[in-house]
Amino acid sequence: MSKKNNVINIKIIAVCGMLAAISFLIGWVCKTYMTFGPIRITFDNIPVILAGICFGPLCGAAVGAIADLLSCVFSGFSVNIVITLGAASIGAVSGIVSNYILKKRGAVQVFTSTISAHIIGSMIIKSIGLSIIGFGGFVLFYRVPLYICISVIEFYVIYLLLKNKTFNREIEKIKR
Repeated sequence: MSKKNNVINIKIIAVCGMLAAISFLIGWVCKTYMTFGPIRITFDNIPVILAGICFGPLCGAAVGAIADLLSCVFSGFSVNIVITLGAASIGAVSGIVSNYILKKRGAVQVFTSTISAHIIGSMIIKSIGLSIIGFGGFVLFYRVPLYICISVIEFYVIYLLLKNKTFNREIEKIKR
């Protein structure tokens, strides 16, 4: 998180709260209207990855974890700590890749951040969490190609947002 004179930036906390709420809402809409048997097409990680890229791995992880916990509370499911860890890792990995490994803003940075976050968070950690609650090897079979496709779409949306000068100007205002 950005610190100015040892004070945590309240604007970043507020924006991260809104990003978590947006992630929850996108997930709820996708779960309601874009679920086909065991396959759920969702773009709820866009705000999580965006938080990681714009505000760092800690903010990205917080947004992912809070969005997952909101989803559990409002859907009536118990919390699966492994799946919540997977959601948090999506934000953390995107933040680490974009802020510490590939610092130069551009398509390569956003694509690498997005695909890395999904490989670790969605394809590996969340799949382990789903297998713990009873979904077998079939989970991995469909999650890998599904999240490759979702990653490409999310990359494009995030890249277009970050390419927008007005959006970047507002992000910089928030960080000050």
